[in-house]
Amino acid sequence: MTSTTHKSSVATSDLEYTVIDNKVDLGSLGYMELMDVMGNDLSIANAARVSYNKSSANFDAEKDRKLIYFLAKHKHWTPFEQNSLKFRVKCPIYIARQWMKHRCWVFNEISARYTVFTNTIYKPDEFRIQDTKNKQASLKAEDLDQETAGQVYDEAARVALEAYNRLIELGVCREQARGVLPVGSHTEFITTVNLRNYMHWYNLRAPHEAQWEIQQFAKASIKMVEQHFPIAIDCFKQLQIEAAANN
Repeated sequence: MTSTTHKSSVATSDLEYTVIDNKVDLGSLGYMELMDVMGNDLSIANAARVSYNKSSANFDAEKDRKLIYFLAKHKHWTPFEQNSLKFRVKCPIYIARQWMKHRCWVFNEISARYTVFTNTIYKPDEFRIQDTKNKQASLKAEDLDQETAGQVYDEAARVALEAYNRLIELGVCREQARGVLPVGSHTEFITTVNLRNYMHWYNLRAPHEAQWEIQQFAKASIKMVEQHFPIAIDCFKQLQIEAAANN
C-alpha cells in the first residue's frame, strides 16, 4: 500500500475550475462530479404553474425568467425543491463532516469497515494561522515556519499510515485498524440534494468566511449546476447582489 500525502494549491487563491464531463478535478483536494440531475429551468416554472392548472412545453426566456426570479425573491421555494442534484465527491474527512452537518443532503459514504484504506492524506501547501477574533476562521500566515509545519504534518501522516498498514498485516479487523487514520484522510461519498437546499448550502460554503477547502467544492459545484439551471442560478446570484447592495 502506498503511504503518501498530497499537497493543495496555495490557500490564498481559488483553484481553477474546469468542468469536463460533469466533473471538476480539484487536484489533491479531491474531485466533485455531478452524476445525475432531475429537472431544469422549465420544470421550476411548470412546478409553479400547476397552482393554476397550467403548463408550458417550451421555456420562454423573458416570461419564465421573470417567474423564476419572482419565486426566489419572495421565497416560494417548493418549485425549486421539485428538482434534484446527485454528486459524487472525494474530499478530506474533515470537509465531509462539515458538509454532513447540512442534513437536507442525503449521503452514502465509502466505509473503511468494508474496504481496506488505500487512499491518501490531504496536505495543505500553505498552513494558515488561527483567527484570534473569529474562533472558527483562519488567516494567511505571515511569519509561520511553513517548512517545519510541513515536516510535522508529514511525519504524523507517515506514522498513521504505517500503523494502519501494520495493523492490517497483523490481522486486525478493518473497523478497528481505521481508528489510527487522521481526519485529513480522503473519503468518498454520493450525495443528493434539491436545488433550493443546494443554493442554501452554496450561500454558506462559498463565501470567504467559510473554510477555504470547502469553498473550493462549493465554487466548483456551481460551475456544473449552472449548466443545467442557468436561469435559476443567475436569479439567485442577482438577488444576492441586490441584498448586498441594500445592506
